[in-house]
Amino acid sequence: MRYCNKCNVSVRGDLKRCPLCQTPLSGIDEEGYCYPKILTVYSQYRTFFKILTFATIVAAVACGAVNLILPHTGSWSLLVIVCLACFWGSMYLAVRQRKSLPKNITQQALFVSIFCVIIDLLTNWHGWSLSYALPSIFVVAMISMTVLARVMNIPAEEYLFCLILDIVFGFIPIIFYALNMLNQNIPSVICMSCSVICLAGIALFQGREIIHELAKRFHL
Repeated sequence: MRYCNKCNVSVRGDLKRCPLCQTPLSGIDEEGYCYPKILTVYSQYRTFFKILTFATIVAAVACGAVNLILPHTGSWSLLVIVCLACFWGSMYLAVRQRKSLPKNITQQALFVSIFCVIIDLLTNWHGWSLSYALPSIFVVAMISMTVLARVMNIPAEEYLFCLILDIVFGFIPIIFYALNMLNQNIPSVICMSCSVICLAGIALFQGREIIHELAKRFHL
């Protein structure tokens, strides 16, 4: 170990001068510390992501080329590109929120819902995104989060806020129902019913946890 005669301190590592006064150190060199390298998900699976990226580019270019060769088939290649973009967006959210299952479910539900509306718009708007997709997605999100929270013993503070957000999103179809924008009302009615049941359940059985979580989130 190196030693500084001026500061009277021992210095670890292989430094030649004192980090305090820059005086040359005496003693024998010591091997420096080798800190472990922390690998990210992208660095751990770099080859996989490269192959997946290349396959995505090939698929987009191939579809675009075929669409240009056969223009009478419509602009279906644009739909493929949007689907590929949605795939990467969903994967990004999955990797980014991999440590928080409730946040992952909530963000995926919102992202996929927006994607369905975009696809419906690109395909001359048939209304299936509002009538079927949105209600089904939010029902699945509420049920899956409730079940997984119990099965995996997720603490209430980690999933309650996300579950409340899913319940709020579950009330959105009532707007389309009131505006008579739905082709089929049954999925939206089921979604709103699930939202009311979930809200009543957590209010009755976890009311204190909800108040505490909301106070913490909004600094009340």
